[in-house]
Amino acid sequence: MKSVLSSGKKTIFFTVSSTPSFRNLFFLPGCVFEKILEILKTRDDLRFVFLVPEELFRKFSYRFLPHQSESCAVEGIAVTKKLTTGQRLFRFFYSYLIYTGTTHLLASMGTRPDEMRPGSRFIAPFKMGIAYTFGRSRLVKTRIIPLLFNRIFRERPFGDLFERYAPQGVFLPNLYSWFDTLLAREAAERGIKTLGMVANWDHIDKYFMPFRADRFLAQSAQVKDGAVREQAYRAEDVGLAGYPYFDFVWRKEYVVKRDEFMARWNFPDDAKVLLYISGSSYCPDEPEVIEEILGVMDRGGFPGNTHLIIRPYLGGRFKDKDFDEKKFNKFEEHPAVRMYRRESWSDLGETISYLNIMAHADVVMSGFSTAALEVSLFDRPLISIGFDGYRRRPFHRSVRRFEYFTHFQDVFRIGAVRVVRDFPQLYDAISGYLKNPRLDAERRARMREMMCYKLDGRASDRILGEVIKMID
Repeated sequence: MKSVLSSGKKTIFFTVSSTPSFRNLFFLPGCVFEKILEILKTRDDLRFVFLVPEELFRKFSYRFLPHQSESCAVEGIAVTKKLTTGQRLFRFFYSYLIYTGTTHLLASMGTRPDEMRPGSRFIAPFKMGIAYTFGRSRLVKTRIIPLLFNRIFRERPFGDLFERYAPQGVFLPNLYSWFDTLLAREAAERGIKTLGMVANWDHIDKYFMPFRADRFLAQSAQVKDGAVREQAYRAEDVGLAGYPYFDFVWRKEYVVKRDEFMARWNFPDDAKVLLYISGSSYCPDEPEVIEEILGVMDRGGFPGNTHLIIRPYLGGRFKDKDFDEKKFNKFEEHPAVRMYRRESWSDLGETISYLNIMAHADVVMSGFSTAALEVSLFDRPLISIGFDGYRRRPFHRSVRRFEYFTHFQDVFRIGAVRVVRDFPQLYDAISGYLKNPRLDAERRARMREMMCYKLDGRASDRILGEVIKMID
């Protein structure tokens, strides 16, 4: 340990606390991690220590272990997630210091049709009351909550690491996570500079985050507005970086030619390709939607020789996982259907395969999915399914409730996504886009401009620049 303390290097702690964080910064060619390895070749005064939750250490360690050195270290950290009753109550209180459309959806309705928290809708006014009283106070958000947090949560899993490495700065790319929250608290207690981000565009307005970084990096103006409006950041403390994994997606160097793609999927050369991105057990009526689409295809009701790729949801939890994996099985034997069941964002080859599907799809369909941004990068028409198949479920159990998502409101306002409310509207939208793929192209361009910041391949450079600036 003495050699660690006596290294004389400027040390930066850097968390890898979730799969989205890994995807954003460590996975794709040209990522932030690769740029860190390059800069360490010329800066012998720097050291990066990557902190990974113990349960993810084995999954991610392959990326770090080959590069371990005095300047590049990785540590697996155990952080307990078991809370006392008092801790759960406090966490409940500070979480609802904001109450957006997203928190309303997640906290009052239940998210799955077969899952309803007892009394959840009846305590929604109480949650709103927290936001509209205590949540209006900047003092509560920025001073009182951190003070109470330190008194209520005594666990200090990172204390020994601070003593061993003596970091000058901490980068927290997933402030929404419990892991990053506890590290942010430790850094604040010790007066260590912090730089923070959220891992996804739908995190900033879900729940209040009890610790703010000294400087926050937003992927877009939309995320910056949420950081100021909901998370009590001052505008001057928020910078703009762009989406780092878009650096790779936007370059499109990996996109194969159309004929190669069609051969890979055993499609006729003249086929029109529809892509359906599943919304998991949140959307149990999707098989009915697929059944109707195939019925129209079989009758020759769409322009051209239409084929369909279904991308089932692979991230289900517990009992949902089996349902998610099997709900489209009955369509596998259809001659115009192909299934893409492989996990992307974990294997580069599979990620490239999935991106090529989006690049070559003539029309993409999904629920109110975060895939909307990726689809917009390829300028593909996107249809959001805003109805429940053959039935009309009560609103609190319907896919229509996902229109509450706050981060999706800008998508609606721009009009880059066509929302359909019944089968005839769905057929018309598919036919219209197949006849004229340039429909709504200007709106998709506006969405890229407004919600993706700079698509110049430099987001990773901007992020690393801010990280180094924090300690130089």
